[in-house]
Amino acid sequence: MSTAIAQDRYSEVKDRFRSLFNVFEHALNGHRDDQLHGFRKAGIQRLDALDFPTRRDENWKYTSLNPLLQLPLQDSYAVTVDAATIDQLAIPELDACRLVLVNGILQPELCGLDQLPEGMSLLSLEEAFEDSEVQVQVKEMLEASVQNEHNPFSALNVAFARNGFFLKVAANTVVERPLHIMHIAAPTEGPVFINPQLLVVTGAHSEASVVETYHALDGANEAYFTNVLTRVTVGVNAHFYHYRIQKESEAAYLISNIDVEQQQDSTYSSYLVDLGGTLVRNNLSTVLKGQNTMTNYYGVYVAKDRQHLDNQTFLDHALPHCGSNELYKGILDDRGRGVFNGKVIVRQDAQKTNAFQQNSSLVLSNTAAMDTKPQLEIFADDVRCSHGATIGQ
Repeated sequence: MSTAIAQDRYSEVKDRFRSLFNVFEHALNGHRDDQLHGFRKAGIQRLDALDFPTRRDENWKYTSLNPLLQLPLQDSYAVTVDAATIDQLAIPELDACRLVLVNGILQPELCGLDQLPEGMSLLSLEEAFEDSEVQVQVKEMLEASVQNEHNPFSALNVAFARNGFFLKVAANTVVERPLHIMHIAAPTEGPVFINPQLLVVTGAHSEASVVETYHALDGANEAYFTNVLTRVTVGVNAHFYHYRIQKESEAAYLISNIDVEQQQDSTYSSYLVDLGGTLVRNNLSTVLKGQNTMTNYYGVYVAKDRQHLDNQTFLDHALPHCGSNELYKGILDDRGRGVFNGKVIVRQDAQKTNAFQQNSSLVLSNTAAMDTKPQLEIFADDVRCSHGATIGQ
């Protein structure tokens, strides 16, 4: 694709998102003058300075966004779902507090937010802006998403933020019951644009878990685009466990951006099961901002038919005495395609780093494919690091 053609296409896509934002903004009614809406407008304006990635970009070499960017997206809207359906979709025997979003829109009658465990508080973004204890953190996290230099989808998520949430875990608290966020895609007339957003801050010496599940109801056969944004700050000596089970419709497009910061002595663990979607891209990035941290990335993916599942991970070891474990395993069948691109940087000051990275895949048909690229960049001398990839047939 020539530069001129790419720019023309970018211009057309951006114009469509701007038009969609005007529709979205009009529907906000009395919420167009609050602080959150200022960030929404900054998010849509940020598109002027950003381009959508193409396969010419090294990190998108194996994934084309053309089918997604050509969708005639419309603003999402809620569809009535009964409690019995939610119970059927829930994870059996999981004792958790539920947060239910249908097409990205909160369904209070299906939630159990009045049962939040002690030490865990969940605020809407509007409520968080009014809370003097957290409003500075919320603004900083949203600003970082808007100003992301390489990812227009983070800015778009902020622009179309409808039911974003701020989760705070109190210091010196062990929260045994997880928060279970259920993302439900219900049938719609035409492709909708869904933008879930979750900001998480865990206090010092705390421990908590979040489970996110993605479901498609029967009849949700129309293409739709779920654009997820999650930012996590793990406090000093805190432990946060993040589970994601993705079972979207075969017509679904999903891009997930998760950005994590870890403070001293903290642990962040990510567990991903990727099963659904026609085109899925997971961007998971962690920056270690304190010594003695531990980061765990574990993923399982199964691509069949014509599914395209792309996992991009990044770990930045900037300080000494930190560790990381990364293990992704996948199965590819039919015409399914998988992509793994994992990058670990060990900076000059990050002595005594212990980093492990492995991607293993099994290709079951001659028409399936797997592209894997584990990467290590080491600028320190006293480290223990290994990485590898295997593809079996």
